Amino acid sequence: MNPNLLVVTVEATHQSLQQRLDEATRPRGGTPAEHPREGHARINAFMAATSRHLAAVDEALLPETAHRLPEGHDRVRDYRHEARLLEQSLVRLKARLYGEIHNARVPWVEIWDDVRRQLANHNAKELELTRALAATLDPEASESLAQRVYRAELRAPTRAHPYLPHTGFLGRAARRVWALADRFWDTTEGREIPPPVRPRPKDHSHDSLLSQYLVGEPRMDAQAPVVTHRPHGSHRSRRTAEPGQPVPPAQAQQSAEPQRGPEPRVTSGEESPDR
Repeated sequence: MNPNLLVVTVEATHQSLQQRLDEATRPRGGTPAEHPREGHARINAFMAATSRHLAAVDEALLPETAHRLPEGHDRVRDYRHEARLLEQSLVRLKARLYGEIHNARVPWVEIWDDVRRQLANHNAKELELTRALAATLDPEASESLAQRVYRAELRAPTRAHPYLPHTGFLGRAARRVWALADRFWDTTEGREIPPPVRPRPKDHSHDSLLSQYLVGEPRMDAQAPVVTHRPHGSHRSRRTAEPGQPVPPAQAQQSAEPQRGPEPRVTSGEESPDR
């Protein structure tokens, strides 16, 4: 039985966010003076990727949850509670990173512990909701919804806004307004935004068993033929997709390495954000 594309894509996104968090907190050699704010670009990439995914869930998954699942509105409320706690953690992380006066003296260990805890709680709640929703969808509807989540991430705000409306008409309007505002500041600050995880293209689900084995496909499609014959020149590497082309979600977090942009200035003696 093939895995549900919506669930696979959400799991791959969670793996990608966890990888970005690990990169942001990875200890580096030397002192802050020798490596001024080396981790800022990675922290910004984690915050942007997480914020966009949260907004995409609000845009694409929550309306379907409220409509399709028993007690759907209660499930949406429970999810939004966990999502808001994660958004608040991201706001504190950003404030600590840029020296906001009320968070400047909070230890980095405390900041990162809170972010890790809230990310894990959110991901567990989102995955529970996604699996319940996927169980009500046929494969075509599941693929369509996974694509909607991806498209919503592309146009979502890149910063957390925990105190704005998140659902209904007001939520949609707030996301559009703040997405424009966030893009303006991203451009002004030279902040590069990493791409979201893209759902695996449908035509890859029927590759032959031999080709799945040779490329190390993590989820074998037992219904695929042993060998698939294709016209000469039609083969494309699954490891290095062309820019803008879909990649398997299980590999997407490997190819979406956080990008680096201009980093804020650091003052000597300031505590490093590395854990």
